[in-house]
Amino acid sequence: MYELKITVQKVMGTCTANPPMMPGGSFTVNDGDIQIPQGGHICMWALQSLMPLITAKERELAEDKGDDWMWRVHHVQCPDPKGRVIFKIERACKANRDPGSSLESGAAAREPAETYPENPARAIKDLRIEVESVAGHCTSRMKPGDDFMLRGANLYIPAGRWICLYALQAAMPLLPAKQRVLQDGDWLKEECRVLCPDPAGNVILRIEPVA
Repeated sequence: MYELKITVQKVMGTCTANPPMMPGGSFTVNDGDIQIPQGGHICMWALQSLMPLITAKERELAEDKGDDWMWRVHHVQCPDPKGRVIFKIERACKANRDPGSSLESGAAAREPAETYPENPARAIKDLRIEVESVAGHCTSRMKPGDDFMLRGANLYIPAGRWICLYALQAAMPLLPAKQRVLQDGDWLKEECRVLCPDPAGNVILRIEPVA
């Protein structure tokens, strides 16, 4: 497997995220875990377009180049036609889970929640998505208390932390609705927990608004 670096190569319109994605902004994927550099963020809608390619691009392709279209795919654009933010997917190096790496160093590598940026005034809610419990063996090494933030359209993961790609994908369909006012009788108004799809981990994420 390979570690991927995903970089904003260019913006051909006006990115409507707040703050907007800018050329040079990047994040990495290492063995199914997403990490964002200090102070960085990723637009949730852009990420949703990238995610189907990430798991394939992490791996060696056994098929001949003439038989598999994945060989020629290196760029993905955001689905917002106003922005046309184009990302480049590159293999940075072989994926590393060495015991001495930052991903394995446990609580010592986890930055405090105060690393989240200030929130400009907006009508929709900020959300914190936190690992509430782990009832099995999480292969991504997520622990209770690990969290990330959704502010506007942007996801923030503090430096030194990570979020499992598959757990994130389970939560993403709920997040835009949970940011907004829900009417009485809406089933989502009372639901705030999501179970990771991996039955070996039984990781439960809790979604809560930030005051």
